[in-house]
Amino acid sequence: MFSWDRERRYANPLYWSSVVAAASLLVLFITGIFLAFWYHPSPERAYKSIEFISSYVYFGRLLLSLHHWATHLLIISTIIHMLRVYVMREEEVRRIWNLATSLLIISIFFIYTGYLLRWDNLGYWSVEVTSSIIGYIPIMGEFLRKLILGGEQITSLSLIRFYFMHVALLPLILVCLVLYHYYSVRKKTFSWGEVGIGMFTIGVLLCISVIEPFHLSSEVSYELDFQIKPFWLFLWLYTIERLIGIINPSLNFMVPLSLIMVLTFVYSMPRIKKKNGIAVLIIILVLSIIGTFW
Repeated sequence: MFSWDRERRYANPLYWSSVVAAASLLVLFITGIFLAFWYHPSPERAYKSIEFISSYVYFGRLLLSLHHWATHLLIISTIIHMLRVYVMREEEVRRIWNLATSLLIISIFFIYTGYLLRWDNLGYWSVEVTSSIIGYIPIMGEFLRKLILGGEQITSLSLIRFYFMHVALLPLILVCLVLYHYYSVRKKTFSWGEVGIGMFTIGVLLCISVIEPFHLSSEVSYELDFQIKPFWLFLWLYTIERLIGIINPSLNFMVPLSLIMVLTFVYSMPRIKKKNGIAVLIIILVLSIIGTFW
C-alpha cells in the first residue's frame, strides 16, 4: 500500500538509510540463493567452489561482488539509521532503535559466519582469532567456543555449522525482524520515493561491483604468518584491545566487551544528552582510524 505522506520526508537523504538497508538485504538474499547452487561446504571444496563461481559461472564474479558489497552497505546504512534516530529523537524511537540494534547484531553474525565459508586465509584466521577471544569469557567462554566451532579447533563440522547459521538460522531471524518492522513500525505502507531509492541503491551496488570486484585471499595456510585485523566495524575495539593488552593482558576481552554492551544500549538511558553521544561517536571514529594503521 503506497503512502504519499512520506514523499516530502524522503527529499532528505538522512531518511534513505532504512530503504538502503532493505535494498541491500534484498540483494543479499537473491545473490545468496544463487551462490548456494554452486557452493560446497567442505574444507576440501569450499575455496575451490568459490573460485569456480568466480571464474566459470556466468556472472558469478558479479554475484560474489554484489553479495560482498551489499553486506558492507547494510552495515553502513543500519548505523546511519541508528544515528538518525538518536539525533532526531523521533516518535517511537525506542522501538526503532532496538530493531536497528538487533539488525546490526544479526548483520555482524552474517559477516562472521560468511567469513569462514570463504575458506581463505583472511576468513579462516579471522574466525580463529575471534573464537579464541570468545574462549576468554569467564565461566561460559570455553563452552561457547566449542558450541560455535563444534570442538576445540576449526574443522569440517565448524564449516557445516557456520553454513547452517548463514543460510538458514540467521535469515529466519532476520525475516522475522523485518516482518515485525513492516507490520508494526511502518504500518504496512511505503511510497514511490522509497521504491526509487531502492532501485538507485541496487544500481550503485552494481556499479561498485563492476568497478571493484570481490577478491579472495590465498587458500588456508595453517601457519599464521601475517597480522589479522578485524572487520572495519570493529577496528575501534581492536585498538582498545591492543592498548589494554599492553597495560594488562588479562583485560583484553572484558574491557571491549563491556564497552560494546554499554554503547549498544546507550539509548535506553532516557536523559543522555546528544552531545555525549556525539562525543562517543568521535572517539570511536578516532580509534578506528588508529586501528587502520596500527
